[in-house]
Amino acid sequence: MKTKNHNRFGYTLLALLITLIVLEAPVSCAAEADSTVNLIFIHHSCGANWLNDGLCQALNESGYHVADIYYGWREYGDRTDTGDWPMWFTDEVMPLVYQEKDAMTAPNAIPAAAGENTIVMFKSCYPCSDVGNSMEDEQAIYNSLLPYFSAHPDKMFILVTPPPMIYISNPAVTRELCDWLCDRENGWLAELTTGNVFVFDFYNMLTHPDAHHRFADGQEEHVSVAGFDTLYYDSNGDDHPNQDGNRKAAQEFIGLLNHWYRLFVNAQ
Repeated sequence: MKTKNHNRFGYTLLALLITLIVLEAPVSCAAEADSTVNLIFIHHSCGANWLNDGLCQALNESGYHVADIYYGWREYGDRTDTGDWPMWFTDEVMPLVYQEKDAMTAPNAIPAAAGENTIVMFKSCYPCSDVGNSMEDEQAIYNSLLPYFSAHPDKMFILVTPPPMIYISNPAVTRELCDWLCDRENGWLAELTTGNVFVFDFYNMLTHPDAHHRFADGQEEHVSVAGFDTLYYDSNGDDHPNQDGNRKAAQEFIGLLNHWYRLFVNAQ
């Protein structure tokens, strides 16, 4: 009897430990939390390279089906400069984006879920990283998008900042703009209450190996390196980020996305 009681106690303790582990384990990806989540990415060449240099694979592995919009998509795909975004975020164009499930530049390893795209990523190409001597025009454009985002809390929007160039006329202003976009307490999203908009600083993390925008130690980490405000990961003198930069960006972005998606779901 003593042996049986001892074994029974051991089994009970083991079951309790397993239960605690399951309850405490963090959800690491969208698929574990729910099911496949449909995501669409509006971009041009740097976005296509990023998808094919590891981003699409990382998204699929975390449970996100990836559709994307590139040059030639309807009458809108050729227009992704910063000044074009107010044309996109309207009740005329966005329903088309929500319904688009095709991949134009990178294949998926998982099928799409039923229903519309839940997540909309959008990015301008590298020429838009040169904002000149003032960021006021860019701030006005980004601010003009907020009413649309607020009116659609069931959708998650992710602005990806334009990647840097090898030469930027006034990189300090570009840095200031990206910092403002990412500052949730005092910047672009400070007054937004819907919790459905996020910013990935593609610009910053391509300026230096020690520059980061990632989810680490349970919190969002946004770190820049003083004096490095232009493209570090160039393609042999070309402004398109190279594979090393794209792979770094994919690794850092996916952790943030999973964290942001949990925040978005909790805000519903």
